[in-house]
Amino acid sequence: KESSEKGKEKELENKLISEEIITEEEDEIPKFTPEEIEKLVNLANNCKLNGNEYFSKSKYEEAIKEYEKALDTCPIEKKDERAIYWGNIGTCYVKLGKLKEAVDAYNKYSPSYTKVLFRRAQANEKLHTLTSLTSALEDRKSINSSIQRLPPLISQQQEKEKDEVIGKLKDLGNRFLGNFGLSTDNFKMVQDPNSGGYNVQFVNNSNQGNDGSGSNG
Repeated sequence: KESSEKGKEKELENKLISEEIITEEEDEIPKFTPEEIEKLVNLANNCKLNGNEYFSKSKYEEAIKEYEKALDTCPIEKKDERAIYWGNIGTCYVKLGKLKEAVDAYNKYSPSYTKVLFRRAQANEKLHTLTSLTSALEDRKSINSSIQRLPPLISQQQEKEKDEVIGKLKDLGNRFLGNFGLSTDNFKMVQDPNSGGYNVQFVNNSNQGNDGSGSNG
């Protein structure tokens, strides 16, 4: 049984080595089974945790080595996990004052993450070359664009949820008032022009449309 386990680990290791060598032809990348992927991701995350421990102790070089181990272990198709490892490496380089290396690491991180755009912009600003400052400006624009999209989305969702709550309250009120032949339409809020407060007024909808001008027969 022990030799069988060692054989599986050796096979997994060989797949990882092949994956590192073949990066351009995606179809040729060794395919891992779901069980193998899960095992490799767990191993990679253990390396990441070790790196985080070193990072918390300001041992950034050691942290980088652990994050690199995580990258070496994590399958290429697990892009989100690999993006995190690259982002952590970039942050370590910033702490070490190696800004160019930090930017290089951040460039391998998915650009859809606002967090890394912000970090990359900071690193490029500190590099303070024309190219780096231009890149920082583009990242800042992307961040602002992402942020500016949120207020209208929040307002829309707020209105939607408010309407849903009001609708549910009206349904509840109508069920209760229906027992008395009434509905929420029989009541309206009227603002007092003097105090600014609101009063609830009863509206007899059954009289609507009757203006009293009918003739005697």
